[in-house]
Amino acid sequence: MQIIFHIDLNAFFASAEIAAHPELIGKPIVICRESRRSIITTASYEARKFGIHSAMPLFQAKELCSHLVTIPPHFTLYKTLSQQFFNIVSSFSKKLEVASIDECYVDMTDYIQTCQILPEQAALQIQEAVFRQIRIQCSIGIAPNKFLAKMASDMKKPMGITIINNNNYKEKIWSLPINQMFGVGKKTTPKLKAIGIETIGDLAKHENYEKIRPIFGKNALLFYQRANGKDFSKINYAKNELKSVGNSTTFENDSRDEEFIKKQFRQLSHEVSQRAKKRHLISNSISITLKYTREKSKSKQMIIDQYTNDYETIYATALLLFETLYQGEMLRLVGVSLNNVIHEQDRHEQISLFDNKIQQAHKKQENKTEKIIQELNQALPGIKIMKASSLLEDDQAIQKKYLEKDE
Repeated sequence: MQIIFHIDLNAFFASAEIAAHPELIGKPIVICRESRRSIITTASYEARKFGIHSAMPLFQAKELCSHLVTIPPHFTLYKTLSQQFFNIVSSFSKKLEVASIDECYVDMTDYIQTCQILPEQAALQIQEAVFRQIRIQCSIGIAPNKFLAKMASDMKKPMGITIINNNNYKEKIWSLPINQMFGVGKKTTPKLKAIGIETIGDLAKHENYEKIRPIFGKNALLFYQRANGKDFSKINYAKNELKSVGNSTTFENDSRDEEFIKKQFRQLSHEVSQRAKKRHLISNSISITLKYTREKSKSKQMIIDQYTNDYETIYATALLLFETLYQGEMLRLVGVSLNNVIHEQDRHEQISLFDNKIQQAHKKQENKTEKIIQELNQALPGIKIMKASSLLEDDQAIQKKYLEKDE
């Protein structure tokens, strides 16, 4: 029988800040920007004692805790610690699936059998290694499948170890409220309660299967099996590959100022290009997002002729999409993304053996960029699009701002 661990870094962003700044130990901290619209990304366990939680508005959290410490996010720090975390876990087993920036599934069967140790001992080794190297606590769920492992890791935090197996899963999960079942969201919960499904145990009953089919549709059997301790999904290594590179920004105040909005697209395009280049990722699909209210947003994408991570191409395409999508409404957020990214080495292009490869590659990219800009200017009469680099008064300042944002 396979032994699956689900490993979850506890209050990751807050814990990362505390690890970097030990003077924050014991203080109630939240991760978000100081703004009237800020929503809390992560709350430390000390802050949670006051009833503060993620997705809570900052102003509300400050009403609950007058001495709350607000820290802006430092994404470069989180990405660095996240990669170190996955590297530590992979030293125990290469059969790892990244679930998010702070959690993963790992098949520990071979390690446990080879070392001839108990699963709890292996979990303790991982916890100790993670805390020793990055000073962050983690909770670990141990089970014969991914679903039960995920449920187990949520049961004891921080620094907990929980085992769920075929003998105790009924005792461990059947009494839990249905909203605590992994995969059951806020919209599905009231629908289930309306038909009498209050707990995971209710969902597991055979006589309720026909009731849940209209709610879960084609996934009804999947949820029914999981409620009964069964999950046949495998560790998915493909999930470890980044599928898109995108950035967005929320305005301090809603705006319909097109010059201001285009400036945001310019900055976002620069950031997306830099991130993609650092990872040697390219794409031929570029999209933008316009958000009007919390509930209303629009997105549009364009497939271009060549794979790229070029700043100017991303920016020019984003502007074209904006011009075709925007109708003058007030906006609160804009975003830019490269979708379905691939690694540069996976691009298969025929290059003539008679060409000087380096010169031709540069010339080819330059010509394509010029062609795209020319086509955009023809398609948008009255709008002048030029190379983004010529619009920048101080490229170093933008790079510095980018680095400061991600520190």
